[in-house]
Formats: sequence, C-alpha cells, structure tokens
Amino acid sequence: MKPFTNQNLDKQRIAACFEASAATYAKSARVQKEISVQLIDFLRRYGDMHFSSVLEVGCCTGILTELLCDAVRIDTLYLNDLVDKFCVETGKFTEHKVDCLKTLPGDIETVALPENLDLVISSSTFQWIEDLAGLLRNIHRSLKSGGYVAFSLFGPGTMVEIAEITGNSLRYHTSEALIQMVGDGFDIVCNHTEKKRIYFKTVRGVLRHIQETGVGGTGRQQWTKKKLREFESRYMTSFGSTRGVPVSYVSSFIIARKK
Repeated sequence: MKPFTNQNLDKQRIAACFEASAATYAKSARVQKEISVQLIDFLRRYGDMHFSSVLEVGCCTGILTELLCDAVRIDTLYLNDLVDKFCVETGKFTEHKVDCLKTLPGDIETVALPENLDLVISSSTFQWIEDLAGLLRNIHRSLKSGGYVAFSLFGPGTMVEIAEITGNSLRYHTSEALIQMVGDGFDIVCNHTEKKRIYFKTVRGVLRHIQETGVGGTGRQQWTKKKLREFESRYMTSFGSTRGVPVSYVSSFIIARKK
C-alpha cells in the first residue's frame, strides 16, 4: 500500500492552537508525557547513551527534551518546533544540560536539516507532517551511518470518539505504513503500538483537554449553545460510562538505525 500524505494541513492554525496552549500544555498533556517517557525507555534499551549531534523535532514545551537530556549525554542539541518561541523557551532551561544548544525553528518539512546527525527524535509530532515519507527520507540523508531515528506518533483510533461525532480527524498512519515509509535504508530495532484511554467527568472536560493541549488543530467546529448541547448529549450516549467519558489515544513507537 502506498503511503498517503496529510495534504492541506493548515500549519498556521496548528501552530496557533499549540501556542495558545503554552501555559497549560505541560499540566494537561499527560498522555503525551507518558509517551515521551516510553520513547526514552525504548531508546535507552536499543540506542546509545552518548550522542554527539541530536535533532529533536517538535520540542513544544520541552517534556521530551528534558527527559532526553537527563537520560543520555548530548554534545550538540538542535531544537525544532513549528512555534518559534517554543524553541527559545525550551532552550533556556535545557542549554545547561548539553555542551552546545542550537535552535532550528519552523516547519521541519521546509527547513534545512543539519548534517551528520547521530539521532533524530520526536514524540507526538509526526502525525502533523504532511509528507512523512518525504521527511523520513530527508532524515535518512541527514543521519550519519549507524545513526538513529526514534519517534512516536498517534495512529488510527486516536480521538475516535470525537471523530465519530464530528467527522473531523487527521489521517493517521498505521504501523505497517510506518514500516514501509522508514524504508530499506534503516534496520528497525523497535516497533510497538498501544492504546491509552483517559477519562473525564464531563464532556466539557474533554473539550477543555483538547484546548489545553493544542491538539484541535484540524477542527473548525463553530460552537453554538445548541451544537454544544447536541455534542454533549451524543458523546454521553455513545461513550459515557461509570468511569466517566473517555478520549482514546493510539500511539506507535519506531526506533530505526541507519544502515
């Protein structure tokens, strides 16, 4: 099956949603933090403990950045994010943990990647890439022989509850498609997919979670009081339980070594 592209993503809207969540992201993004912890655990199991040159794609507020810098030794760290100020702010509390820190703000699909990297790492970001296969080819060219790409991203089944009601959803890549996109230039050393579900007391809590984590970058729902009541009613009827109302996340983890 040929890998698809997430065409027509509004990168400005995506950036605006994440920038608006800057003050609440670290507290509310508990699934993203769990996934970052898992990614670092996988990296420590399969990768090296010292990297001379590392690029993090989508550093956001620095959840993965801090975990990475505490887990391994890094000489030069490049921080990238679609939101320029995330690179700056994350760099401020990270620079003392590495020998050299450089920022690489902007759309990772269009910026020039550093050469001779040991590691490219990203958590909960690659689902926002329009042409992931193309980005992975660029990463392959930027890595030195034996270098690693390590990433997690959300997959099919993520926020399925909201998609079922609103019809709005990203097109998520399956684990099989990811393997195909990584290609023959890598040896895959880790391939893992799992599902998480978090619960809220109310449907309003679900919507607040989306707003506070900035993950609503594809939705263009114009809420009126009537539409909101209808959404709440349908959500509760379809998914409500004794534990509350759920939001599902399906995440895939890939670690691959350049041949």
